Amino acid sequence: MRPDDLPEVLRLQAAAYAMAGFAPESAAVFLDRIAVAPAYCLVAQARGHRLLGYLVSHPWHGDEPPKLDAVLRRLPACPALWYLHDCAIDEVARGLGIAGALYDCALATAQRGGLRKGALVAVAGAASYWQRRGYRAEPHRAQPLTGYGPGACYMSRALHGAA
Repeated sequence: MRPDDLPEVLRLQAAAYAMAGFAPESAAVFLDRIAVAPAYCLVAQARGHRLLGYLVSHPWHGDEPPKLDAVLRRLPACPALWYLHDCAIDEVARGLGIAGALYDCALATAQRGGLRKGALVAVAGAASYWQRRGYRAEPHRAQPLTGYGPGACYMSRALHGAA
């Protein structure tokens, strides 16, 4: 992902979360993640520069997700996990395996970086998708998930082995 991808990223974000019950994140958040973790921020692009999807993630610590719309400015000195911050796919590209391809690429980066655990907050009914990727709900963790919308679920998985 590059800064000039932001108009398309914001378009995809707005479409993906239009009915999610929380406000979209600002361009500053995406610029921050590109700056602090560029290898973990990916896009799938069609001809003509139209983005088909994106994935934003980064090394993190603990079991509390970053607050929504928060600028990090730097990564933790000793990250304990890979935090998958956001993934959105254009409606015209759903079912083509783009989310899985972006995920697998970022997962490989996390594994090469020595990160042993993955975590995310599933929103807008996405928990079943992440369960198929090996994530399990941790309802006792990261509560409350302020700002993530109704039904948000903190999930995690070990990163060793196959996705």
